[in-house]
Amino acid sequence: MSSWLNSLYRYDAFQKVDRAYQARTSSGGVLSILALLVVVVMLASETREYLRYQHTHSFTIDSEVQQKVQINIGLTVAMPCNFLRVDVLDASGTSENIHSSITTRPVSQHLKFAGVQRSVNQAADLHVHDIFAQANKRRRKSTVDGKGSACRIEGSVLVGKVSGLLHVTAHGHGHGGAYVPRHMLNFTHHIDELSFGPLYPSLVNPLDDTLHFANHSVAAFRYFISVVPTLYIDPAGRRLPTNQYAVNEYYKAKSDSADADGKPPGVFLEYSFESIAITIQEHRASFLVFLVRVCAAVSGFFVTIGLVHRLVVSLTGSVFGIKNGGSKAHVGILDSKHPSRADIDVPLSRK
Repeated sequence: MSSWLNSLYRYDAFQKVDRAYQARTSSGGVLSILALLVVVVMLASETREYLRYQHTHSFTIDSEVQQKVQINIGLTVAMPCNFLRVDVLDASGTSENIHSSITTRPVSQHLKFAGVQRSVNQAADLHVHDIFAQANKRRRKSTVDGKGSACRIEGSVLVGKVSGLLHVTAHGHGHGGAYVPRHMLNFTHHIDELSFGPLYPSLVNPLDDTLHFANHSVAAFRYFISVVPTLYIDPAGRRLPTNQYAVNEYYKAKSDSADADGKPPGVFLEYSFESIAITIQEHRASFLVFLVRVCAAVSGFFVTIGLVHRLVVSLTGSVFGIKNGGSKAHVGILDSKHPSRADIDVPLSRK
């Protein structure tokens, strides 16, 4: 066995140099310390890059155009519930029956229209794993006291995957019913929830938790919403189907000739569905890739710094005649105060 192991020595690709033939210099020590610091920084950078989540976006044609889509709404209007009506009408002229799925109840105005609110399209940019975590949370609690001069409208309604309009108006303005005097109109409203697809109450959408004030009794708020079907896939392979949307808002009061175009006052949510679906997949680099990157970066840096050091020493010796140790070059054993083993074992050649 020992003879077989000894035969392996000839294949050693990492040959060692005897310490007697190695020279340590102050410049090499400085470079070694600097190299160690750089390697620590490189290792920290590679570790941070390994721990960082990466996202891959892919786009496909939406093949589920025949399916119904659920609209989830939570809206509080600064008017009594018996003044309001809610309707949904799509581009095909189909009016959805929402009376069984949308509920209204009175709330106090000061509970919903006080405090600092978010701005439209101010939703945080979350990672996919954060979106999964929020989707699994329970429904956000809404403060409802059962009495007051405001009306809380909430529920979900199924609509066709075509452009449509969900609007909240007053009786007698654009629709039948008992006429509500104009001076009693107030379409100041707070949007608690507006989402498309399965309801994930803790996910924050662009219009969620936004407050909109009407500075005139006859006012119209219009929101133009573009909905994009979205599928999230986390590193564990779990899938979360939902819909993202972008929104533009438009406000018009009577002083701006709101009645001139024949549009009634109210809150109008005009939505349309894009034909392109997005798949967002989150992943990390494998641990093997991380090890390869670290080894390549560290070894490459040490090789480079070694070549630089040899070049500097060679140029210094050629120009100034200085050895590695920082003194003038000596010839022979008698010129050195502390002869090395190499000087003793290897005699000088004679002419």
